[in-house]
Amino acid sequence: MKKKRRILILLLRVGFFLLVLTIGASAALVVDETPGLALADLPDDPVRTLARSAQGEVAYVVMGDETQPQRIYRSDDRGETWRSVSSEPEAGLNTLTAHPTNEAILYAGSLSGSMDTTTSLRRSIDGGQSWQPFNLNLPANPDHEVPTVTALAIDPNQPDVLYVGTDGQSVYRFETGEIGYELWGGTSLPSTRVNDLVIDTVSRLYALTGDGLFVMNGNTWQPIDSLPEVPVSLAVAPTDPQVLYAGAPSSGLYRSTDGGQSWETANDGLGLVPGAALRITALVVDDRDPEHVATATAYGLGSHLVASGVYESVNAGHSWTRLSQLDEIVTQLSFNDGMIYAATADGLEQYGQPDDGTPFNPLSDLRALSHPTGTQLLILISTTAIGALVLLGRVEWLLK
Repeated sequence: MKKKRRILILLLRVGFFLLVLTIGASAALVVDETPGLALADLPDDPVRTLARSAQGEVAYVVMGDETQPQRIYRSDDRGETWRSVSSEPEAGLNTLTAHPTNEAILYAGSLSGSMDTTTSLRRSIDGGQSWQPFNLNLPANPDHEVPTVTALAIDPNQPDVLYVGTDGQSVYRFETGEIGYELWGGTSLPSTRVNDLVIDTVSRLYALTGDGLFVMNGNTWQPIDSLPEVPVSLAVAPTDPQVLYAGAPSSGLYRSTDGGQSWETANDGLGLVPGAALRITALVVDDRDPEHVATATAYGLGSHLVASGVYESVNAGHSWTRLSQLDEIVTQLSFNDGMIYAATADGLEQYGQPDDGTPFNPLSDLRALSHPTGTQLLILISTTAIGALVLLGRVEWLLK
């Protein structure tokens, strides 16, 4: 009889222990440093920039503008749910990129400022919860200001190499394990704003600038001047580095199959009207399906842009289908398991469904606890301690 009673007590203790841990984990998943923002829909705030991990499930969004505090949100389940992980790292962010092999490491580029008080590059090693100035001291301009960081790119084939594009001071190459940097390509890139950096599968680096499109050839930037206009957006096919897509400011979309030596128009279905300026504001190719391409368009009316829509192609840009008509300009597009994310001033728009055939698993939410916030960590520690007391303490009074 006593033996059965001891077994019953042990089972009760284990049951209470698991119950307490379950309650604690659930509580940690629905709270954050900012109440009400964890595992919730994103607010309808302007999207400053977005990034995703190389694996695809983890995504980051920076929301807010100069008139309101910026916040960084993280999703661990391909955008199904989001949680607020931190406020901006002191300065307005222009660009964000995730490390290709360690999803907890992020690099953020921010606005210019005095060389005495400003670090325009920061790093997070805990999934965006905290940020530290990175040891890249960019040279100051004649006004003693470090340049604005406008673009960041990491070569998946060389994950310790970070490329930093600036507003007016070209591109720098930085090995993250070393101290110092190299002005990449020397002075062969014009002193203009670098709007984007794109790396293809064979580590070829492209720079999209206000003066045109450039590609790194050896140690020198070479212009790609075969396009009829200076492009404003660029994407490279994930399986064939010879296939490029370039968006023009007024004549729509172009596609190249020879690495940019020649181009053909790819506007079928995009709404190009003779006499109207069709601008391609964003471009992206699905890294799981090179035939799957997404783009966003806008019409130029004098000096103003009017948003048109988001389009999808499943045949490498030969024809397009409109997914949505938007009121705000799309500034960035991203694929995530076949879904399309569009960054606008009204928030983050999402189109499509995951195409990997894997059903959504609610347990994947627990991945959010791999980088707990301070509040979440306190809850987990407290509930674990309570559970340990229940498991190891005297609970015979429960049976009286």
